[in-house]
Amino acid sequence: MTTLAKDLHFDDAERRSALLENGSRDFNAVPGSGKTSLLAVKLLLLAKKWPHARRGICVLSHTNVARDEIAQRLAETAEGAQLLSYPHFIGTIHGFVNQFFAVPMLRSLGEKIDVIDDLVFAEKAKSLLQLGQFSGLRVYLGNQNNGEGIATTLFYRTAEMEVQVESGRLPAAQTASYKSLMSLKKMLTKSGIFRHRDMFAYADLALKICPHLVDVVHRRFPMVFIDEMQDTSWDQESFLNRIFDSKSVMQRFGDIDQKILSDEENVDLLTFPRDGHGCISTSKRFGAAIADAVGSVRVSGEAVVGEGSDTLPPVLLLYATGDVTKVASHYGRLVIERLSTDDIGIREVKAMSARKTGEGKVDAGRHLVDYWPAYGEGQQSTGMRSERFWELVGDAKKSLQEASLSARVSDVRRALLHVLRAAKAPLVQDVRDARGLPRAISAVTPSGSIEWLTRKLALSGEDLCEVGQRDTLLQLLYAELKPYLPNGIEFDAFKMLSVFEATEPPRATTTAATTKCQVFHQGRNLEFGLGTVAGMKGETHAASLVLESYGGNSKKFDVALGLEFIAGVASKKLAKLPKTQQAQMRNLYVAMSRPTKLLCLAANESRVPQNLRDALASKGWHIEMVT
Repeated sequence: MTTLAKDLHFDDAERRSALLENGSRDFNAVPGSGKTSLLAVKLLLLAKKWPHARRGICVLSHTNVARDEIAQRLAETAEGAQLLSYPHFIGTIHGFVNQFFAVPMLRSLGEKIDVIDDLVFAEKAKSLLQLGQFSGLRVYLGNQNNGEGIATTLFYRTAEMEVQVESGRLPAAQTASYKSLMSLKKMLTKSGIFRHRDMFAYADLALKICPHLVDVVHRRFPMVFIDEMQDTSWDQESFLNRIFDSKSVMQRFGDIDQKILSDEENVDLLTFPRDGHGCISTSKRFGAAIADAVGSVRVSGEAVVGEGSDTLPPVLLLYATGDVTKVASHYGRLVIERLSTDDIGIREVKAMSARKTGEGKVDAGRHLVDYWPAYGEGQQSTGMRSERFWELVGDAKKSLQEASLSARVSDVRRALLHVLRAAKAPLVQDVRDARGLPRAISAVTPSGSIEWLTRKLALSGEDLCEVGQRDTLLQLLYAELKPYLPNGIEFDAFKMLSVFEATEPPRATTTAATTKCQVFHQGRNLEFGLGTVAGMKGETHAASLVLESYGGNSKKFDVALGLEFIAGVASKKLAKLPKTQQAQMRNLYVAMSRPTKLLCLAANESRVPQNLRDALASKGWHIEMVT
């Protein structure tokens, strides 16, 4: 047991209750509570006395990483290793649904199964769209706000195999575009290319055709454990409930406040954690200072107790708007000054933001690329778009090869929106992002002219952005956009807008993603990674920097909002915040709970008034300006 649990002890009432529970019950556990270790020890105890030869324990997780962690812990002992083979099952929820329901159903239907992968499906869909038979569909998708998303997220739902989309909206059923999309989905199905959500539809069909499967499976698995339950969608939970609820002992572990990766559809139907759930409120990861801050932004309001070592006060880094790109390096120097090599040990140092990129007419600190512009440039090939006019419009040929026409149209619309914003056009005052531009235009004038300009730039932008052609392009832009520009703006003033400032010509090759920051200070070198909160969920760091981000729909910056609760000066309770702001606080909760030793938050100085700084200082926070 000590090998599996390592430094985790079971002498507290909460962990003992979870360990000894033999009935169906949920457990809500704080970050760093050793939930996976506890589950592994519980499985080991069960394995030692498991009486059945043909009935097993089913352990479900959301990711292969979580599954592998549990499997590796069990493999360390002979008893635990027994759970890694028949009659037991340890795997992901998708793997379970595929193995016992969906794949057998597909095979019985005689369907080909090549790959079940969302990314592969998206790439194959984009490839098929280039066929001549889909020329009309390409035009339709190019005129939608998220045409590419419609084509690449088609999935079957329920036993009736109804086709739906995760992104965007399907056209009316009687239209040619709808029929083309159905044809596209059928072609992919015939090729054996599926999305993960398709499998739940085939599993539903299996249960409809063979309802006795419910009895077969739940009898095979009289005990079921589900890890990271907060990330379960309603489709997943409802399916698992049909199989196991009230039939097998089902224990579900998670932290409802870490629910940041979720399908918001039917979110109100989710049941975790159910009434009477157990709690594990003590964290071994960090001490009281970090625990107090983390608990302050916990939407559920339940306590977080830090039992780790408390060595350093949390730090708030304040930066001027013009110094936003200095934040990461300042943080690196701070880590070197406060943590020794031994303090960091095998842990990593990380910096994260809730948003990778985005838009918003607010001061810097909106997203990760504000702090680390090279991150955005390096990520171009993985879907992040430049915010520079000449790059958005000028790489048309390359983008058409690597992406799709709808992606090019999105780039051009974004570029046009930047131009209208730079000119202070009243038309776009309330336009949040490029998707809203066509609607804003059509509310003033017929959108035919702007759509012609969009198509022109999407197809010929690279040629028009050549240095010798730029003046011609600017005259074209001025002529087509003039109906929407403020009165009195002449061409000479228009072409001097900051959005048209010259930049380096597009490079011939794409650079590797720049997600690392290197700092040399006091004779030491530190390299740390930057990324999103979602990408670092589940990690443990020696030091973590949380970079504020703008919530868009919430109209709030997450760190500035969270500081009010951390300092104890908020005017309302977390649970009373709008849903969008609660989502921001859950992201902040996840981000702040990563470090073992040093927690840093970064915020624009203009968003943290003096009274808030004083309240934080009285709670032991260290506050310093970024230089």
